[in-house]
Amino acid sequence: MFHRISRRRAEQEFAEIRRQHAEFLARVAGEPLHHAQPADPPAPPAEPGAVVDDFLPPELRVPSHDQVDGRAMPWAWPVVLDGEMVACAVCGTYRDWLVLSTRDQIWLRCRAGHQQHEPRLDTAWYNRHAGPADATHATFEECLRHLGH
Repeated sequence: MFHRISRRRAEQEFAEIRRQHAEFLARVAGEPLHHAQPADPPAPPAEPGAVVDDFLPPELRVPSHDQVDGRAMPWAWPVVLDGEMVACAVCGTYRDWLVLSTRDQIWLRCRAGHQQHEPRLDTAWYNRHAGPADATHATFEECLRHLGH
């Protein structure tokens, strides 16, 4: 019984929508289309304006990815790849890394300053885990100081 009531209600709503649509089409059919009217002829080109370098002042500009040699982020936890914990090849440290992304390669740097290339990590992994850059540095040493290494 309730099925018949809800079905009848839906049919009535649909009939009302069809009626409103038919009224709309009848109204539109009698009106001219606004975009069919001929447009005004184009205005002659204005004199070129002054060329502006950029809207941001230089101190607020962020270098693009092709203007930096690499990026770095601290990684305090162990790096586990393929079920194996990555350790420094020289001193055996397995946590408190500095992860470096440069030239589509990922390098791990331990607190003691030993660096090793990690081929199992890629730039996509770095981009997924890195937060926004909070600073840019002119030299690698300045970056190390900034990150506390």
